[in-house]
Amino acid sequence: MNYILDTNVLIFLGCGYEDRIGEKALEIYRDTKSDLFVSQISFWEMAIKINIGKLYVPIGLKRLMNDTRQAGIDMVPVKNSHILFYQSLEVHEKHKDPFDRFIISTALCEEMKIISGDSRFDLYTNATRVWD
Repeated sequence: MNYILDTNVLIFLGCGYEDRIGEKALEIYRDTKSDLFVSQISFWEMAIKINIGKLYVPIGLKRLMNDTRQAGIDMVPVKNSHILFYQSLEVHEKHKDPFDRFIISTALCEEMKIISGDSRFDLYTNATRVWD
């Protein structure tokens, strides 16, 4: 099964905060049969938030990128199909975060489940979120 990590999950795993990860999500992460991915958009989100002072990544963004690759988590590049799907993705009043919505679009285009603690992902009926 293919799984895409939400940005905060990537940060928690990369910075050693596994205790902040849901039990089922951590089980999937540790299972060598799971194929894990991260959207390139997650690194862009982190770069923006670090730059404006809204995020601090203790190990730094460059090391997190390198460690992610070394951990066997593949990066999904931004594709035109993701952008076009994003444009058609339903907008929910309670969830307008553009980065989350792009991760959802990527997951749906690539037929992946999403590892996220954010229950707002459940607003998107075709997306499957894994956590507890």
